[in-house]
Amino acid sequence: MNQTMIFADQVMSPKGRIGRIRLLAWSLALLGAMIAGTLLVSLLVSWVWDDLAALVLVGALIARIMSMIFFVKRLHDLNWSGWLCWLVLLPWVGNILLLLLLVMPGNRGENRFGPAPPPNSKAMVILASLWLVLIVAGVVLTVFRPGI
Repeated sequence: MNQTMIFADQVMSPKGRIGRIRLLAWSLALLGAMIAGTLLVSLLVSWVWDDLAALVLVGALIARIMSMIFFVKRLHDLNWSGWLCWLVLLPWVGNILLLLLLVMPGNRGENRFGPAPPPNSKAMVILASLWLVLIVAGVVLTVFRPGI
């Protein structure tokens, strides 16, 4: 099996399970890829197309679809139906569901959605921990805005 097929099976498919750390790590990687890809494509097409807002919207839509795949896998880890991922789109309900996905531990052994997720590597833990750095930086920049 080639590397493309392994990537498609692990990341692009809603089959299988992922844990909390992997959900955080993959979502941060997705956010970074979306921002970098949107900026790159924006720079490349800005001389041809003036409406870059539509391009950013397309990038955000692609990222939302990918994040829904991650949520399905995380719901599978809790032995819940992946169809519950649609609740993430609802105001307040979606926030509560996201919080549950980050707080609740998954099933330890095999469940109806497959074997337990593999153990997290150090790179996964470091990447997931960067969320805390981004949140703290966002709070600091919001509270201590220079010039106000």
